[in-house]
Amino acid sequence: MEVIRVENAWKVYPDGTRALKGVSLEVNRGDFIGVMGPSGSGKSTLLHLMGGLDKPSEGEVYLFKKPLSPMREDELAEFRKRRVAYIFQFYYLLEDFSVLENLTLIAQMLGIESPEDKALKILEFLRLSHRLEHKPYQLSGGEQQRVAIGRALISEPAVILADEPTGNIDWEEGRRIFELFRKLNEEEGITFVVATHNPDLKPFFHRIVNLKDGEML
Repeated sequence: MEVIRVENAWKVYPDGTRALKGVSLEVNRGDFIGVMGPSGSGKSTLLHLMGGLDKPSEGEVYLFKKPLSPMREDELAEFRKRRVAYIFQFYYLLEDFSVLENLTLIAQMLGIESPEDKALKILEFLRLSHRLEHKPYQLSGGEQQRVAIGRALISEPAVILADEPTGNIDWEEGRRIFELFRKLNEEEGITFVVATHNPDLKPFFHRIVNLKDGEML
C-alpha cells in the first residue's frame, strides 16, 4: 500500500537555490528506505516535503493518497499528526522537563489516553527506565536520541521520517539506534525513510535513494 508519493518535485528557495530538481519517489507501507548523498544534495529538503513541513515549488506530494499542496497549515497539521513523526539530528528536547515529561506532554497534546502509562512502556522498550526523572542535559547523546525516538513513537505513527538521526552520536550507539529502527519496522510495521550520508548504514535499508545536487541518480 502506498503511503507517500513524490511526483516531479522541485524546490527552489527565494535566493535561487534549486534544492530539488524533478524528484519522484514512491514509499509503500513497511518500507525501510535510505536517502543518501553528500551534504547539500537535497536529503533534508526531500524529507521536509514528504512530511508536509514544506511544500514543493513545482510538482506534488501525496500522503496516504491525499495531495498536500492544497491543504492549509492547520489542515495539514491535523492530517499528519497521528500518521507521520519526525526524528532529527538535533534532538529538540524540552530542556526544563524530565525524560518522562518530554513524552507525556506530547501524548497529552495529541489526546492519547493514559499518556504516562504509554510513555513508561515506550521508555522501558528504549532502555531508558533508569532515566525517567533526568533532564536532557544529564543524558548522553545516544540517550537523548532515544528520548527523541520515544517522543516520535508516542503518537503511534505509520511513518517515521528521520533526518541524519545518528549524526551527533558515535558509531556504536548509532548502530544500536538503527537496530532499534529495524525492530520497529519488522515488528510494528512502521515505515521508515531515513536521510544519512553514512555509507556504513547501507545494510540496514531495503532500498536506497541516491541524491546529488538535488537530483536522483
